[in-house]
Amino acid sequence: MSLNSYIAKQFGKPAGLGGKLVSAIMNHQNRPIYNETIRLLSLTASDRVLDIGCGNGYVLALLARQYRCTFAGIDISKSIIQAASRRNRMFVRNGRMAFSCQNASDISFPDSTFSKAYTINTVYFWDNIENTMAEIRRVLQPDGVFLNTFYSNETLSRLSHTQFGYKRYSVEELSGAGMRAGFMVNVQPILHGVAYCLIYQRNG
Repeated sequence: MSLNSYIAKQFGKPAGLGGKLVSAIMNHQNRPIYNETIRLLSLTASDRVLDIGCGNGYVLALLARQYRCTFAGIDISKSIIQAASRRNRMFVRNGRMAFSCQNASDISFPDSTFSKAYTINTVYFWDNIENTMAEIRRVLQPDGVFLNTFYSNETLSRLSHTQFGYKRYSVEELSGAGMRAGFMVNVQPILHGVAYCLIYQRNG
């Protein structure tokens, strides 16, 4: 396995020492789009928030320090969920945050559990966009909002490790999948077009 393919694998499903290193790099590299996503979430104290592909819980820690919401984080990597729980143990202990190992296309939470959901740089690894969009809509409350933040294909093309295992979708494809799932979609270019945040609002 080449170095770039190993890095790509770790970005998709972090595990072990390599996962810890990649997660630290990812959090540093992605901080500007984290900040933009947090701004666009527009959280209030009454929100119940789901982080899809939460990684080591870095963004959830930022949010929990700023907003008195309740949070849940899911990720497909058991080891990274453990790391997220450790990072946020104070919020886990006081009942404001919970973590579980889950796939975004098969979420265990009941219908209409969350008012807000978001994912950052995970859409490249989704197995089925249509099923995942429908599942996210299911766990959102009526008029709930889901933010999908991702780098543009142009940006991805400049990163050597994204040539391995990264699926690339156009803004139009992701908007269309959301509308077919029953969302209204608002496209927000961020960082001067380096990335996008698609804001999906549940339609009924």
